[in-house]
Amino acid sequence: MRLSIVIDNYNYVAFLAKAIESSLAQTHADVEVIVVDDGSTDGSVDAIKAFGERVKLIVKPNGGQGSAYNAGFAESSGEVVVFLDADDWLYPEAAARIVAAWRPGVSKVQFPLLMVDRDGHSLGRQVPHHMHDQQALALVREFGTYGSPPGSGNAYGAGFLKQVLPMDEAQWKRAADSVPILLAPAYGEVVTLPEPLGAYRLHRPADDGSLLMNNAPTGLWSEYERADSTKRFVEQSLARINQRPRVPQLLAPWEARLAAICVRFGGDQVVGESASPQPSGKLLRLAFQSVWRWPMIGFGMKLILSIWMAGVVLLPRSLALRLAQLHRSATGAPSSA
Repeated sequence: MRLSIVIDNYNYVAFLAKAIESSLAQTHADVEVIVVDDGSTDGSVDAIKAFGERVKLIVKPNGGQGSAYNAGFAESSGEVVVFLDADDWLYPEAAARIVAAWRPGVSKVQFPLLMVDRDGHSLGRQVPHHMHDQQALALVREFGTYGSPPGSGNAYGAGFLKQVLPMDEAQWKRAADSVPILLAPAYGEVVTLPEPLGAYRLHRPADDGSLLMNNAPTGLWSEYERADSTKRFVEQSLARINQRPRVPQLLAPWEARLAAICVRFGGDQVVGESASPQPSGKLLRLAFQSVWRWPMIGFGMKLILSIWMAGVVLLPRSLALRLAQLHRSATGAPSSA
């Protein structure tokens, strides 16, 4: 079985060689390595060319991550495809482990990633905290998401990808991994490998002073709008294949936490065409309702999350801000979707 590794790159020359080298070092006998450069201006193309014919290079004008996914998949020939971010890397046995776990009817094999700092040093934890497989489709129908690794921690069947790609490049300039991650449970079985098979690089320091790795307050509502827009996409996609999504979908716990942070610290709600402003009270009610409807955590954790959200909204600003910054390390939030 051939496995294609599609590396999407934009101005990551500092990290790119590690991603390519890890792909070429796979122990599985039949691995194809494709690198899509999305209009880099930092010398990335020359760095890729240094690997010669061992990699297939696609150079294109900058169009965003969705366009890079589309271009890379169109040139791939593997029965299984991994979209590897250029700042991450895979362990040598990743492809072999994925292929060994593959079976008919599978749409996605997922595995955790070890979190590392900018220099590649282990941070002693992995992402995500929880992965859902047998429960994934039910969660996607009701909440529009489930516990999944970020993009580099997923391998997809080419047959599944042909049904959902090419994606809308205008809509998915960023977070394009959401498309195959969130739709995979509706097209086949999701299989989980419990051991980390790669590394996920964090670029920003833990004390950068931002709530959600956004430097501007308006970034909070922008992040919520992105999550809301993704839910609408999932609803529409499931409806087209008669998977009966809940409309409107509830918030996953990490989205409920985000809603509380936005209400308290986001300032005036600014949204684009994909979402409409919601009264703060209505959004908070949805957030609390969603936490108690989420089936994958127990009573104690639901109570803790509810108290946390109430504290963010009601405590004096300085205390609420310190509490909100715990959002980074709260359990369960996937990095991509």
